[in-house]
Amino acid sequence: MDAVQVAPLLATRALGQPLDYAVPDGLRGSVRPGSLVACPLGRRVVLGVVVGEDPPTWEGELASVAGVVDATPVATALVDLAGWVSRYYAAPFAACVRLVLPPGVEGALKRGPAGSWRLEEPPGPPKRLVARDPRGGGTPRQRDVAALLRRAGGELPAAELCRVASTTMPTLRKMAEAGLVTLELAEVHGGHPARAADHGAPVLTSAQQAAVNEIAAALTRGQEALLVHGVTGSGKTEVYIRAIEAARARGRGAIVLAPEIALTPQLLARLQGRLGRGVAVWHSAMNDGERASAYRRIASGEADVVVGARSAVFAPVANLGLIVVDEEHESSYKQDSSPRYDARQVAYRRGRLEDALVLYGSATPRPESWWALPRVTLAGRADGAPLPRVEVVDMRTQPPGPISRPLARALQDATGRGEKAILLLNRRGLARMALCRACGWIGRCPDCDVPLVVHDRPEHLVCHHCGHDAPVPRLCPSCRAAEVSRQGSGTQGLEEALVAVVPDVPLVRLDADAIARRGELDARLARFARPGAAIMFGTQMVAKGHDLPSVTVAAVLDADGALQQPDFRSEERAFSLIVQLAGRAGRRGEPSTVYVQAWEPDGRAVRLGARHAVEEFLAAEVHHRQERGFPPFGHLVRAVVEGDGAGAVASAARDIADELRGSNPDVVVHGPALLHRLRGRTRRGILVRGERATDVTALVVGAVDGRRAALARTGVRVVVDVDPQDT
Repeated sequence: MDAVQVAPLLATRALGQPLDYAVPDGLRGSVRPGSLVACPLGRRVVLGVVVGEDPPTWEGELASVAGVVDATPVATALVDLAGWVSRYYAAPFAACVRLVLPPGVEGALKRGPAGSWRLEEPPGPPKRLVARDPRGGGTPRQRDVAALLRRAGGELPAAELCRVASTTMPTLRKMAEAGLVTLELAEVHGGHPARAADHGAPVLTSAQQAAVNEIAAALTRGQEALLVHGVTGSGKTEVYIRAIEAARARGRGAIVLAPEIALTPQLLARLQGRLGRGVAVWHSAMNDGERASAYRRIASGEADVVVGARSAVFAPVANLGLIVVDEEHESSYKQDSSPRYDARQVAYRRGRLEDALVLYGSATPRPESWWALPRVTLAGRADGAPLPRVEVVDMRTQPPGPISRPLARALQDATGRGEKAILLLNRRGLARMALCRACGWIGRCPDCDVPLVVHDRPEHLVCHHCGHDAPVPRLCPSCRAAEVSRQGSGTQGLEEALVAVVPDVPLVRLDADAIARRGELDARLARFARPGAAIMFGTQMVAKGHDLPSVTVAAVLDADGALQQPDFRSEERAFSLIVQLAGRAGRRGEPSTVYVQAWEPDGRAVRLGARHAVEEFLAAEVHHRQERGFPPFGHLVRAVVEGDGAGAVASAARDIADELRGSNPDVVVHGPALLHRLRGRTRRGILVRGERATDVTALVVGAVDGRRAALARTGVRVVVDVDPQDT
């Protein structure tokens, strides 16, 4: 009797592993790994994916597969990758298999004629009115609209163009009647342009050419991975494009990962302009129809290059030859919900499964990558421009407020000359907290035990963890004094300060609150790129990958704020923010200055960041990690015990930690530490460190799994996070 292993697509932990099923005679040959099948489970027939053809482990009578749902199987390599993600990250198998399946398969199983089974066809991407093909002529205002459309790659959804250009549909229709643009209904995949202008391939610098040659050789010899280390502005994206062309010349496809969904449009436009229509976008913010359409294009081979955020690492690119992980230092590559995979690590594993080269690129690489990977280096900027001068400002000598005197003068001078500035303050909101000066009361979230952040328009208090919202009290709830004040500026508070310093300069804010609407990031970047003075400010989003002209002043306003976090990566993050933001200035050779405002100006991260001393910082950081057994010289697994009852959580965490300490003398157990409440649940964290990731994970999972049923009865659950980014 033939048997297969099937992963039912259910989220319950009990069905986290595959089940054995018999294959009836009529289905032999059509049921194979990757096939979507209908399989009985209790009184239901559910959708599942075949993940193996091994002999059954169950000795009793097996239920039979009810039917094949989709004759086209998912690639075996992707099913194997899902299995590795399940094992490495201690995640339910079915949840990991979902990562590689076509969009929209859940809940879509329908009985067809003659006992067959089928999936409902997911909707296609919506058609939208698109403006394209800008031409010359028209009124000055119409020429401005056409120029903006040209800068966006020659094509934008009409509604988005109206918003970006501050124009109206009647204006666009008049331009279309005059032959200045073309308006037509078209599919817009992921809300991004379907094509972009080809500006031609630039002449490579000697450093870029050497990097391209090394990558081409690595593709030929089947090398596993390379680190592309280049200063900001060194032309890493052009190196990636040449690497993709080299892979394509060998008949291989490519995946290009960006750390944030917001960064995919500009990368997509750049790649489409050079590589053509065979480039697709893939990320979790696309709707079901857009994702289904993109999946079909990729799986069919119509698109052989995929651009996207971390989920794009699972895109069904056939004959994959290259994976690019851009800005590989970004912690956003780690998923913060189950399955808690790290796309950087998954990319490496997929590369091994499919014999593909993985390129990790950054101006400020992780110590893990710096230590482990052979690297190619782009030492200078592609245009030969010098790196900006960096001035460290000791905030202990400055008056209260987010903007120091030297920075205020620099902003006034630069904008007076019609130049631009970028400011980074890694805190959203109007102020960090609401505080009573009379008694010390602080507005805190009732469910998360963290200070509520003051937001504007209208002024209110918001929890950035659970979204709890409350009005700012007129009187202190504790002592009834009228002394409630705002403490510590956020990005909204910075906006108020900027208006006072440069009252007539256009301001563009970039943070999660400002770009919540789809397309808003593109609109704000386009506004900032208009000729003339402007200041862009916001959270770390402003330091990520933007290539912006005429920026002569940049500033990190709270450079050592990250150092206040009790995390072994805090110095690495502070250093990276300084260097990355410095790279946004002087990209066209303009003389530029970066201001680093710090309360501890002599700290290692600030001091070396101000000198752009990446190699010196990483050498010291690797040595520091090696002495203490932190990654890459040890592996971490974090267990978070949480529940409604403080006593039950404390008892469970203590029992788990005690078992871990007694199970293996070679592992180090930290905690359990009391964490702040989150969404009303008490939490305690246990951090386990050891030499081998699989060994540490097995220890933690073993200590947790045997208690899950008993803990569930007391309302306690345990979340296991392998390779956590926050410790």
